[in-house]
Amino acid sequence: MDDKDTMPIEPLKRLALLGALESNIAISSAEFAHHLDTSPQTASRKLQLLEQENMIARRMLPNGQEIMITETGMIALQKEYQDYQQIFGGVDEIRLAGVVCTGLGEGRYYTMLGGYLQQFEQKLGFTPYPGTLNIELNPYSVNTRKQLDAMKDIHIEGFEDGVRTFGSAKCFRVKIDGTYGAIIIPNRKNYPDNIIEVIAPVNLREHLRVDDESKVEVILCRI
Repeated sequence: MDDKDTMPIEPLKRLALLGALESNIAISSAEFAHHLDTSPQTASRKLQLLEQENMIARRMLPNGQEIMITETGMIALQKEYQDYQQIFGGVDEIRLAGVVCTGLGEGRYYTMLGGYLQQFEQKLGFTPYPGTLNIELNPYSVNTRKQLDAMKDIHIEGFEDGVRTFGSAKCFRVKIDGTYGAIIIPNRKNYPDNIIEVIAPVNLREHLRVDDESKVEVILCRI
């Protein structure tokens, strides 16, 4: 078995182009072979490999099969996409994908502290809605998220209020479904790599009409 059979990206891409990222598609091996310009036997074998790699979910039907790309398959396609961006240059954004999750409820308190709020307004150009949208990243985006450590950030300085000391943070401008905001990452060692918090001038949950487990994608623009 060669490397192309081990990681059949081209068949996965063809399935995505046929709509298998959004919903189940019904297609026979013979029909899929036509899209791949190969034999039905080869097409069937490639589908089996994708299923073995957990990149697609299949349900056999009397006249064919229903196929949908899994999250693992979507992550593989995202990696391929970003690899091509790096090859051809001109990359001005990074995409992070995951699902909405509930945080600890501290975002509202911290975003409204005067020492932070003034810096958000001055450095980000907007007054954030009280609170953050918490996103649990998928495995590939966790690795992508780590690239932020090497990128230029918008520094938010720590401060003291006479009673407590509040730590510094770094921000990155983002766009989420057409709405502009910023990822905020506290500068503390125990902050998880698989979670990002997004602030914006609007209530993102209401504006985007999302709940816990809703899939979202954040586009991070370089500065």
